[in-house]
Amino acid sequence: MAIKFNKHNVTNGSDKARVTYSAFKMVSTGEDCVTIYAKDFQSGRALDFIFADGYENETDSQTDYFEKGRVRIRAGHPLYAAAYERAALNGNA
Repeated sequence: MAIKFNKHNVTNGSDKARVTYSAFKMVSTGEDCVTIYAKDFQSGRALDFIFADGYENETDSQTDYFEKGRVRIRAGHPLYAAAYERAALNGNA
């Protein structure tokens, strides 16, 4: 299934995650990156289904205010251009 980057969500056709986008240059490596942050715990679970390989969640709590889950898409990844375009359209690039 194709992944679509919408203004307030990411979907693969069957799962949908409410997200925010951030495009930046990673300090540790200097490479361009788009980070997609889940807005809530349920969105984090959906984001995990959509991006099974790149999903990260560094907390074990459902109530963690700052970390709900994220996906980093680095330059060179097949989805980078589409993710960067959405981040730019949202004003986060």
